[in-house]
Amino acid sequence: MKRRKHIAPVATLVWACAVLMLVACHSSLASAEPTPPKTCAAISSQEYTAAKKQKLLRSRFGSYVRTGRLGRRQYWYCHS
Repeated sequence: MKRRKHIAPVATLVWACAVLMLVACHSSLASAEPTPPKTCAAISSQEYTAAKKQKLLRSRFGSYVRTGRLGRRQYWYCHS
């Protein structure tokens, strides 16, 4: 008798485990994002871009900060 290989159920199980790991990792990363300190004020992306072009992201008075992942960016100006 020939031995049959049962690849399809194993592959399905591997895919299911991979999807579960990605979902768990994604949800933990989303909640791990720290909030900026109270000395920071929300700004527009245009203001951040203008400061970046003028090389003013960090100065002695404060700094501009970009947080979040692609598509969900948040921009802050933090006073020193």
